[in-house]
Amino acid sequence: MSRNNPRPGRRSLSQGREDLAAASLRPAHLLALQAFDVAVRLGSFKEAAGVLNVSASAISHRIRNLEIHLGVALFHRTHRVVRPSPAGEKLAAATGRAFALLAQAESAVEAAGQRRLRLKVLPQFASAWLIPRLSSFLTRHSELDLAIETSNRNVDFDAETFDAGISFGPDKPEGVVAHRLMEVRTVPVGAPALTRRLKLRTAADLGRGVLIHVTTFPAAWPLWFKHAGEPAPPATRAISVDSFVAALQAAERGAGVALALEPFIGESERRGAIRRLLPVGHVTGSYWLVHPPGAQRSRALQTFKKWLLAELAKPN
Repeated sequence: MSRNNPRPGRRSLSQGREDLAAASLRPAHLLALQAFDVAVRLGSFKEAAGVLNVSASAISHRIRNLEIHLGVALFHRTHRVVRPSPAGEKLAAATGRAFALLAQAESAVEAAGQRRLRLKVLPQFASAWLIPRLSSFLTRHSELDLAIETSNRNVDFDAETFDAGISFGPDKPEGVVAHRLMEVRTVPVGAPALTRRLKLRTAADLGRGVLIHVTTFPAAWPLWFKHAGEPAPPATRAISVDSFVAALQAAERGAGVALALEPFIGESERRGAIRRLLPVGHVTGSYWLVHPPGAQRSRALQTFKKWLLAELAKPN
């Protein structure tokens, strides 16, 4: 057999290099895929530019070159926002998983020998329940390093690198390991002075006050009125904020009537900052501790989960 010919059944070195997936993408393609993925998640070339620390024109140029390379349009472009085309949605599903896996792998290497837990938590749960109790956890488990990020959006493990999250929803989340933490009800509350002034007897009487709406949960008030058996009063006076935390703060300062989340109003009630205006409470869903199936091998996560469930089991 000639020495110049490779052995049967084995690839030559040059052929092996050509087949390597990592070698098939040039640096410009990788940068373009990165720009595309960030733009899809944020819905804006300008915001993507800010995150990646490049100009908006650079983002646009990279994505345009990617579209030329693939031969398809990846976005529907409007004046203020961009949204993915059907081809863009298909590519976004793949890039989200790919970049999340890369980031998770990098995080795992960086965290070698460390005990670090990254959590994504909804703001109301973080401010009203978790953060006030963190000192006891950290005192008991000083070897652990917690990184907590708050967001109004539930964690997406396909596109984000968190180890676990506190999510909210009416049903048990699918595709993850989930533990129900607590059931949540919406109850109307207001400052004591407002309560005395409105003299409420029924849900219909709420029309005399200013209703505080939460923009991320626009159906909260309509669902509460439906549960109370009353039509929503005409929206003659209303203000809007972006979270239930802000709504409760506005109600404490007498701005209007807010829907607060029970069981997160106990401290405000004890301080006398708010009062429940009516006894009707509407169950909106539950908080869940969620994590990917593979994450249950993490000792840090198991330690945190055990502490969290024990704290929830304590009487209020």
